[in-house]
Amino acid sequence: MSVSAPSVARGMQGERAGIVSRFLADAIDLLVIVAAVVGAYFAVSGVRFLLSPRRFTWPEASSLNLGTLGWILLIAYLTIGWANTGRTFGKSVLGLRVVSSDHSGLPLWRSFVRAVLCALFPIGLFWSAVSSSNESIQDLIVRTTVVYDWGPKLPRLQ
Repeated sequence: MSVSAPSVARGMQGERAGIVSRFLADAIDLLVIVAAVVGAYFAVSGVRFLLSPRRFTWPEASSLNLGTLGWILLIAYLTIGWANTGRTFGKSVLGLRVVSSDHSGLPLWRSFVRAVLCALFPIGLFWSAVSSSNESIQDLIVRTTVVYDWGPKLPRLQ
């Protein structure tokens, strides 16, 4: 456990996270993905400019293309974070970790399934507000839980 965690937080270590913490972490993760999509757009624009500076025009990106790119990035981002350390940037900021029902790490396939479910059905998060065990619909399907965890955890070695 991190020494810098406040004493109130240390008492919650390992407890299931509530809807507010989970929602804020997910909002931060959404901002990360939006920034990545915007960054990809500017990267493509920069390459187009370098290849043809005299005839440069800003690329017209359709909502479908940007949405598809964002959805793919979201799934990859969530899968990699949860499979490695159980955290994404948002979960790390809020001191949360996604673990399996026995509090071990998630294998890659379960992380992927959970990520796809979260991307397809984000409203399922709000089930944790009424669930007695603070579990979202995705948690119930994949048998995971989100806990408060301020301690560092290194990725598993394969």
